[in-house]
Amino acid sequence: MAPAMLRFLLFFPLFILILFGMQLYLAVWVLRYFPNVPVSPLALRATAALIAASLPLTLYWIRRGGLGAFTFAYLTYLWLGISFIWFAWAVFGDCLALAARLAGAGEGMRSATAWGVLIVTGLMCFLAFWTASGPPKVRNIELPLAHLPKELDGFSIVQLSDVHLGVTERLPRFERLADQVVALGPDLVVMTGDFLDPGFHEDKAAAVIGKRIHGKRGTLAVLGNHEFYHGEEASSEFFKALDARLLRNEITELPGGLQVAGVDDIRTKRVTREQLSDLLSRLDPKKPSILLSHQPLMFDVAAERGVGLMLSGHTHRGQIFPFGFLVRLFYPRFYGLYREGGTSLYVTAGAGYWGPPMRLFAPPEIARFVLRSTP
Repeated sequence: MAPAMLRFLLFFPLFILILFGMQLYLAVWVLRYFPNVPVSPLALRATAALIAASLPLTLYWIRRGGLGAFTFAYLTYLWLGISFIWFAWAVFGDCLALAARLAGAGEGMRSATAWGVLIVTGLMCFLAFWTASGPPKVRNIELPLAHLPKELDGFSIVQLSDVHLGVTERLPRFERLADQVVALGPDLVVMTGDFLDPGFHEDKAAAVIGKRIHGKRGTLAVLGNHEFYHGEEASSEFFKALDARLLRNEITELPGGLQVAGVDDIRTKRVTREQLSDLLSRLDPKKPSILLSHQPLMFDVAAERGVGLMLSGHTHRGQIFPFGFLVRLFYPRFYGLYREGGTSLYVTAGAGYWGPPMRLFAPPEIARFVLRSTP
């Protein structure tokens, strides 16, 4: 078993424990606010345990590609999104109910809070599903890039990240995404990881679609953590089939002198600060430079080495509110544009979604940059 997949599986006991706790909380919440529901407490608790166990079963099943695997996985992911939104509002509702009780409010307030939680959960789930199913919005960003020659002034780059082709992100949506990029007509396309999820079995069909995604000066890509879960060799072949130049801890130089460095997923491949610094030390400081890194980590190293622009993804902007508050604990540079000295970092929300086909207050996007030369 590949080390990346092994680490992914070792993380699962903690994740499943958290998932079980969340499902158990919802089961107890139902019993507390709706004691007349015709389901026994034992049945609800058993259901919570089964739901928590369904996610690892889903990942195993879709890898095997068994009959009904994708239907089961889709429903599992959908419930995961619904239950997370419900859990967040249930906790908020419990806080309101506690405050109302301390203030001496009657039983009517308790009932109104419970129904309010269910109604808001339903509305938020619909909004999250609707947002995720729509096309990603194009975010246009104009940036100065140090040492960019005047002949490259106005050079355009489209960044695609976190498409997550798999159970809930299917080929028709990827085809529409390709149409959007083609319509933008960029000079360069960069793919900053997580295009493929574990268990995706349509690499060749996806490559036929993805081959249309290219810039006038080509397409560059780096591997995200999910490419390693999908399979390092298979993922490399996928990008090769797209005619994308895969940068694996290496540097390429485009016509006009624009240097682009690319690094494998920092955490999955355990890239050290010294290794990244060594890679960036090979850049010519008198020429413009860009760093592609799936995870928005070690931005300070890029700044120290004088990189003009770093492009990352991975965070999904939290994907489902309020999950973003937890993501920020691990990734302080969470979403958007950051600057340190003469170096800029852009962290995209991503064009797709992982797992639940839902995005709440974190819409998908395609980032389009227009580079400007500086005096």
